[in-house]
Amino acid sequence: MQVNFEFVIYDETLDKFELDENIYTLELNDEQTQTYNLLKSTDLHLYNWFQESEFFINWIKEEVYPDSIGKKIAISVIDEMLFLRFYFFKVTSGDAHYEYFKELFNIHHEIDWQERTEVGEEILRHLMVKRQELIIDLKEDEEVSESNSEVD
Repeated sequence: MQVNFEFVIYDETLDKFELDENIYTLELNDEQTQTYNLLKSTDLHLYNWFQESEFFINWIKEEVYPDSIGKKIAISVIDEMLFLRFYFFKVTSGDAHYEYFKELFNIHHEIDWQERTEVGEEILRHLMVKRQELIIDLKEDEEVSESNSEVD
């Protein structure tokens, strides 16, 4: 099975994300395809599975961003599942994004007089933490780091 990905690149000094407009295709083996099919209905579980999978990180380092040790990225699209709202949410974002984050972060907005900007600012506070969890830090492999320190 082939899965298409798009990424955003995180600039730590500016604390902002930039779109990588390329589409990258990863071929999954049978076992990976089974896991993908189990998780595809729960977007963040699928995201976390890829983020924590060695095969995925190795693919990024070798095929997507070779020579990118130290780069920080995040997944913006897995096939048709969009994660862009995590990186580019604004207080002026659409209702669908508000509803998604209100449910995700368990934000109750029952009072009619409460302004939308207050809810948006609360979402942004939650997103400050969540965005950091979604970032994939392309580091050197542990074994490589240890062998380099033994040489010193």
